[in-house]
Amino acid sequence: MSVSKESKPFDYCSSPDGEDVLQKFGVIAKPVALTAFALSTIDVMLYSHPKGYMQTIARYCYCSWPIIGAASAFVIGSNLAGSLRKKDDKLNWFIGGASAGAVAGIWRKNTLTGCLVATFAGVLALSKKHCIMNNTHLLYPKEYHVQWGGLRTVRQDWTLTKHRPGNWTTGEN
Repeated sequence: MSVSKESKPFDYCSSPDGEDVLQKFGVIAKPVALTAFALSTIDVMLYSHPKGYMQTIARYCYCSWPIIGAASAFVIGSNLAGSLRKKDDKLNWFIGGASAGAVAGIWRKNTLTGCLVATFAGVLALSKKHCIMNNTHLLYPKEYHVQWGGLRTVRQDWTLTKHRPGNWTTGEN
């Protein structure tokens, strides 16, 4: 009999700010890469229409690097602020969000855009940290509680011999 070790996936908020920075990069790498690829594909297919492979790759890079850079700036900014301040609070996330928003200003080459997006992203990150600290949700709950076989689930049992709930019987006693 073998005992299996189930490893729990690393949660971004499981360690305080300033610790486990490489694991935090690993947590955000997949969703950020997928988002950057999706938005770049939308840009290439629907907006810019580059001609040739090199122009297409250049357009993918032009659209993807700011997204990846903003996510990296958030992780580095919030963790650097946490390690320098030796605190795990909302200000670290505001600094991380502001540094991520500043990447947008650098990308657009516009100071006003950078300031506005940095302020907005900082307030949004501060709000998210507030929700994490108070165990609430900002936009949607982390875990959905959907009953088995509900109307909006993929776990439907359309077979003729499905299990009957409760104490229902087939009438053949």
